[in-house]
Amino acid sequence: MILKYSLFLDKIGLLYNAGKFLTIGLLLFQSFFSVAQNTGDFRSIASGNWNNPAIWQTYNGITWVAATSFPGQNADADHVLIGNGNTVTLNVDITSFILSNLVIGDNSGGDDILLLPDNGDFEVNIETLAVESDGILEWVKNADIRFPEGAIIYNNGGTISTSKNCNASQVIYIGNDKFSTCNGNGGADYSFDDIESALPPPQSGGDITECEENPIQTLTATATPPSGAYVEWYNSAEGGSMVSPTLSTIGTFTYYAESVDNSDPNRKSIFRTPVTLTIEDSPTISVSSAPSCNFFSNTYELEVTVSNGIVTSTEGTVTNISGNQWRISGIPSGNDITATVTAANGCTQDLEVTSPNCTCPVVNAPVSGGNEVYCSTDPVPTISVSVGPGETADWYNAASGGSLLLGGSTSYTPSSAGVFYAEARNIVTGCTSNSRTVVSVTEDVPSSASMGPDQSVMVSDDAIFNITVSNANTYQWQLSTDGGSNYSDISDGSEYTGTQSTTLTVQNVQVDKNGYLFRVVVSNTMSSCPAFVTGSAQLNVRVRNIITNRKSTYRVNPF
Repeated sequence: MILKYSLFLDKIGLLYNAGKFLTIGLLLFQSFFSVAQNTGDFRSIASGNWNNPAIWQTYNGITWVAATSFPGQNADADHVLIGNGNTVTLNVDITSFILSNLVIGDNSGGDDILLLPDNGDFEVNIETLAVESDGILEWVKNADIRFPEGAIIYNNGGTISTSKNCNASQVIYIGNDKFSTCNGNGGADYSFDDIESALPPPQSGGDITECEENPIQTLTATATPPSGAYVEWYNSAEGGSMVSPTLSTIGTFTYYAESVDNSDPNRKSIFRTPVTLTIEDSPTISVSSAPSCNFFSNTYELEVTVSNGIVTSTEGTVTNISGNQWRISGIPSGNDITATVTAANGCTQDLEVTSPNCTCPVVNAPVSGGNEVYCSTDPVPTISVSVGPGETADWYNAASGGSLLLGGSTSYTPSSAGVFYAEARNIVTGCTSNSRTVVSVTEDVPSSASMGPDQSVMVSDDAIFNITVSNANTYQWQLSTDGGSNYSDISDGSEYTGTQSTTLTVQNVQVDKNGYLFRVVVSNTMSSCPAFVTGSAQLNVRVRNIITNRKSTYRVNPF
């Protein structure tokens, strides 16, 4: 029976924390009526049969309200209290649902009674039954009450009795075994008096679960006995040997605390309180491939090997390469990290990693191959730079930042004129020059001109030709005497003036110049565009008519 009690304590007293450790006190002997209410709890408000909803209130999460069912009828309940001086007669089995705690007595002074009727045989799915100082668990005469395996029944100053003769037909079962009869006969372990007079078992200091440390730690179980008693530790729930409740190796061990009266060492607790100590195996983690720089992305990476578990990192991307081999990549250069392995048992191990020096070696800026100029009628020229050995160039549209126009080439053909910036880059390390080299491409617009009209003049007069020009600053007039088949440059002198201007004057025109053609070659000395040749204009020479009348001769200008 002690073993059954121990198993139940194991169930309600162990909370496992998979990190370091978590302890919890098993407040077994605290008055249950003082525990905070939970939704679905019940309390009695009148005397009557158990299965009468009218004698119960239930807690709805905010307040106590009239019950519409009895405890154990429709759902599990955490706490059920018989108080207020009420007598509740058990008249039904409670098997469909679980009652975690049934408390008889509210410590207010009036008798609070759970009554078992004569010849009753009730199966109750109650895990813990507590009889408080003003509580009474009473048999009318002969009856059996059957609790589930591992249930706890204890007296906290109250009474477990019968109103008739005490005999072996007033029985408490736990599981299939007789835990107690009123007189202690009939194969039971204890009488009702034994339960009432026994010391309560110690209050557990809490199970302890810790992950292994280096060097390994020592865990010590603790338990608090009732007033006027001390604790003895054993290695089993009953019998066994007295031990020191410590653990300093990987594994799990349960120690059992027994209360012993200071004045009478023969007066002890019926039950021993189990306290479980656990030291979990911690995983290991180590660097298997040293941190290495990625100069292209200004990051670094490393590889680690673990004994088991999953790896995480404060920065970077963690990838399981295979088995227990992990890679941590994309860690910003200059940032130290903590890599952590977490085993299946929740234990962890940290690894501090210091960032390597990923400072780039000096890369000189490219040397310009020269700015380029082109005429708008021609293709856009290619520009180029030269870089050091093992280097290439990347072309951008800004002195810093900006957009990449072309990567990995020392030459670049833009789509139009503009200013472009070349950055040198080491092909192996990815390191770049601190500055970019400016190379420009300029577009020139060609010159143009339109010739004025043909000119008709009288012999010996001057003929003047004009052109209208655009984007030109040099002019060369040309002459054709063969109808335009051939042209030759002319220069200022006695026949011509303005041969290198926009206005040409043909002086003192004679008949021999009739039909001459004139044109102009225009250009811009600041432009890369070729010269422009205008269309031609013709010189027409007119001879004055001569009229003779008697002895006088007149020269008449034609109209």
